[in-house]
Amino acid sequence: MRRRILRAVVLAVVCAVVLFSVPLAVATLRLYRQDEVRELEQLADRVAVTVPADVHHPRDPMELPRVESDTWVGVYDEGARLVVGAGPARGDRPVHDALAGRASPSQLGDRLVAAVPVGSGERVRAVVRASSPADGPLRRAALTWAGMLALAAVAVGVGAVLGVRSSRRLARPFEALAAAAGRLETGDLTARAAPSGLPEADEVASALNRAAARIEELLRRERAFSADASHQLRTALTRVRLDLESAQASGDPHPALRAALESLTSTETTLDDLLDLARDMPEQAPLDVVALLDGAARRWHGELAAVGRPLRITVEEGLPEAVGSARAGRQILDVLLANALAHGSGTVTVAARDAAGVLAVDVADEGPGLPEGQDLFARRSGDADAAGHGIGLALARSLAEAEGGRLMVSRRTPHPRFTWLVASGGKEPAL
Repeated sequence: MRRRILRAVVLAVVCAVVLFSVPLAVATLRLYRQDEVRELEQLADRVAVTVPADVHHPRDPMELPRVESDTWVGVYDEGARLVVGAGPARGDRPVHDALAGRASPSQLGDRLVAAVPVGSGERVRAVVRASSPADGPLRRAALTWAGMLALAAVAVGVGAVLGVRSSRRLARPFEALAAAAGRLETGDLTARAAPSGLPEADEVASALNRAAARIEELLRRERAFSADASHQLRTALTRVRLDLESAQASGDPHPALRAALESLTSTETTLDDLLDLARDMPEQAPLDVVALLDGAARRWHGELAAVGRPLRITVEEGLPEAVGSARAGRQILDVLLANALAHGSGTVTVAARDAAGVLAVDVADEGPGLPEGQDLFARRSGDADAAGHGIGLALARSLAEAEGGRLMVSRRTPHPRFTWLVASGGKEPAL
């Protein structure tokens, strides 16, 4: 890329120099030619004022000014004959034109000629002819062209140096972008392109960084949710196995089969929700918390009642607006209620309230409390999961944070309580 930029810069400089120097060179040649003709005319005029009235019998001998050896000055009489000086013995066309009163410079062969009439009115008594080599202006122009060529070489050199610097400055950001893209291609999703100060490259870098961050977040969510989904599936299969074993042992298998089918249906819904949440970005649609809590009550009232534990749902008036995914909210509440069923005791209370302008959903039970000094949201091995809270709460927290909210333990003992702070359209949930 640097070579292409350098070639483009040098080519632009060369084109600019050529387009500027060619007309200037032609104009220079014309200017030197005009200067040479003007000098010949001035020389002829100086001689003309010294020509006597009778060029054949002057009182004093005519003295012509000293000129360079290749410059000729001659005086011609009315018959176009050379009287004194250098030049053709018989007057040529410029001399005859001057005798006729039409003096004009011209080029004859390899010489520039200027002829000036001597006299006034209609009577021209003599003509002064001055000439010089026609290649004189060309030699002067050649020296000027050599200087111009040297300046052009300097300009091209400066352009090349600037082109090298510009190519480095322009190519470096795009090379960095290519390197970052290459790292992303190899699977390094932490690769980011740094700002360079070049607006165009920075726009591309920003777009690349946003795309990399989005891909990294999607993959992180999908990997985490895949692990969570596998745990949920194992838990559901264990429950179904227990139901089927109970059915096998009992005389009437139908209730156990119905419970197994309900567990499979719930597991299928859970897996569909987790898969959709892993693939999609967080939603910003309004969240109907009343409908969300009613659905949780329908799903968990029977299970809690089967073990003699009531479920109480309370909703305050004038709740703040909240945004998020109903699927994520359903999974968060299911994890918290399953945790209360497995590890708590007494009445399970789900309350929606206003927490300083943010919607908060509390899930509490009447158990003795949670162990101190233990991170309930940390992912642990399968054995630890079986004995404690484990991956379910980790799933719930990751879902809440993916939706822009927070999930925390707001009270450990007694009567443990988990609080889900739901994201709102204009206010960030506070810890």
